Amino acid sequence: MRKALALLSLLVYPAALAQVNLTISPARVELFLAPGEPFAFPVVVQNGLPREEPLTVRLAPFRVREDGSVEIREEPSPGGGLCPALQIRPTAFTVPPSGKVEVRVEGWAPGANEGQGTLACLVVFTAQPRPGRQGGIQVSLRPEVGLALYVTLRGTEKASLRAGVGGEGEALPVVLENPGNVLQRVNGEALVLNGEGKEVARLRLEEVPVWPGGRRKLLLEPKSPLPPGRYRVVLVLESAYGRYAAEGVWAVP
Repeated sequence: MRKALALLSLLVYPAALAQVNLTISPARVELFLAPGEPFAFPVVVQNGLPREEPLTVRLAPFRVREDGSVEIREEPSPGGGLCPALQIRPTAFTVPPSGKVEVRVEGWAPGANEGQGTLACLVVFTAQPRPGRQGGIQVSLRPEVGLALYVTLRGTEKASLRAGVGGEGEALPVVLENPGNVLQRVNGEALVLNGEGKEVARLRLEEVPVWPGGRRKLLLEPKSPLPPGRYRVVLVLESAYGRYAAEGVWAVP
């Protein structure tokens, strides 16, 4: 079973937003560890409503999809993955009205024979079911918030990135592909040049996560529309693993 979710730090169905006000801190943790190295850290769950909120906790493998949404995979990851190496204490608790509870995440980095590069697990905090409506139908909704945990195994990294830029449209198409085994968090900018080689725009690419073995499709919009024509584009990217560049042609109608 797989579920596609639009957000990572807040996994709440829209119809339930008015009935829940949960936040977690931190909402994302990234660790760089040697295989087998132990770790532990606290997570604070805050209840913003003046009533108590019973919660349960589960662990789920996940990945970031091409459109930036999150895909939860309820079945185990190949090779075991990160989730079996985690423990949450406690796994069920009640957050008092307008109060908070500290939960502890403990675990160890899997061995090199259990995975390589970046492994990930979603720590999902689930509230009690409550009535809601979807498409005019009365349903029972179960709001959730999730902590994204990433562990990169030192000494097993194989970083790589491919970028494609160019196409046709009022926004600049960019495709990022990650053939490596580590999560790449990429940022940079696209330099747009006219037929005379003069720079006419710079389009900023804010930090984008690209999953190992995955890809992302993006559209970069200029602050002001460019005149119709063909432009040469130079895309310059950076991540923790190096710098990358690509060139292409952008046809603006």
